[in-house]
Amino acid sequence: MTAPDASQKTRRGVRSVAIRCVVAALALVAVAGGGLVAQRRAVEAVGEPAVVVGLAGWLGTLAAKGGLAARDLAQSPDEGQRGEARIRLAVILDEIAQQRQRLGRRTALPAEVQGAIDNFLAAGRSLVDTEAADLAERPTYRTVMDLGPERLPVLLDRLAARGEAEGRTRLELLSQIQLATAGAILIVLALAVVAIAPAIRGAAGEVRALQGEAARLTVGSAAADASRRGLSQYLLRLEQTLAAAVKTVVGLSDVLALGAAGPLNDKQREYAQRIRGDGQRLAQLLEDVHDLALIDAGQLKLDEKPIDLGPFIAQILDQMRVQADRSRIALMHSLPVDMPRLSADPSRLRQMMRRLIDIALRAGESGGQVHVRVAHEPAGGLALSVETAGQGFGHPDAEIALARTDGPGGTSALTLPLVKALAEHHGGRMTVGPAPGRGSIAILNFPPTRTIVA
Repeated sequence: MTAPDASQKTRRGVRSVAIRCVVAALALVAVAGGGLVAQRRAVEAVGEPAVVVGLAGWLGTLAAKGGLAARDLAQSPDEGQRGEARIRLAVILDEIAQQRQRLGRRTALPAEVQGAIDNFLAAGRSLVDTEAADLAERPTYRTVMDLGPERLPVLLDRLAARGEAEGRTRLELLSQIQLATAGAILIVLALAVVAIAPAIRGAAGEVRALQGEAARLTVGSAAADASRRGLSQYLLRLEQTLAAAVKTVVGLSDVLALGAAGPLNDKQREYAQRIRGDGQRLAQLLEDVHDLALIDAGQLKLDEKPIDLGPFIAQILDQMRVQADRSRIALMHSLPVDMPRLSADPSRLRQMMRRLIDIALRAGESGGQVHVRVAHEPAGGLALSVETAGQGFGHPDAEIALARTDGPGGTSALTLPLVKALAEHHGGRMTVGPAPGRGSIAILNFPPTRTIVA
């Protein structure tokens, strides 16, 4: 065979291998692409029944809550309690209407379910609009109580059961699609290996394996980086959105309470002030959640400095004086003469002390006092305590007080756990319990390693 013939045959062989590779790759891409598209559509189809089950369950819960609100509205002897029950029932009815629309977009509601929801909404709204005192004797009340706690949840449970059955059926379809796709890919791969293997030897296979591994690692690393960036951006947007929403709520409630949007009666002004107070508590809760998350993730950094506790405590009490005067509570403090300095993060220590004093003032009695003390520990540490005449720090048992779902004195439920976590982050601890004689006390204990003797 001459050199030109060999060269030509080589080129034909290379061209043939290249064509086979291209055909095999196209077949594999076609099969895999078709399988992925089918799986994606199947996954979306599987997700629909799950959403239906969730929405139906939530609607049943809302209906039960609506029945409880209607019962409170009809049975509460106090006008203020009836007003709160009326507002709660109205909010629940609006949410039921919204969730019903979402559920209706996901599935066709049976006529029985649709009619029960419509009757419940109509009866509930009529009950909200009725100012009469004999609400328990009215047909609308009996309709709400018949549907809300009993019939409507049962009907929605049946709808959820139907959604679960559909979900299982679609999940079986998804499994079949996955098996079919995997089988088709295996067949195409087998055919490709049979067709191309004779032309590919030794080093070429090793190079391909190394290239595939490098590509997999590169894609995995890029995906992980993108996931982390996406999560960080999402958390940032969520925090900004919540903070902006809380500021808007507090600001608008101030506008309403001041009458800038029009005159308010006493009840409306009370509601506006209550909205403002709840908004401020929500803002504090968000701050507590943020700080606790930093501590749990090990990302909270302490900027430790020597602190002269005398001027430091006096400055904090001056900052809390307006709140104390408004509550008609005297702020007292006692400091030892030979008090050493404390090594701590000033901003975090100020945060801990302000939160404890705020709890004591909120739960204190008019004409009483809140006492802040600094004392030497027998082992050489320092103890900073806040004492109040009332039960400001909750249950005398520290574990029960720290596990409460409602914050003491109307504060965030995370306030005491946050102060405890910040104290432990300084190497110390926090305890709460009954004060000597009467009242309650919270104590921050710092170890001897944090005291700086002059």
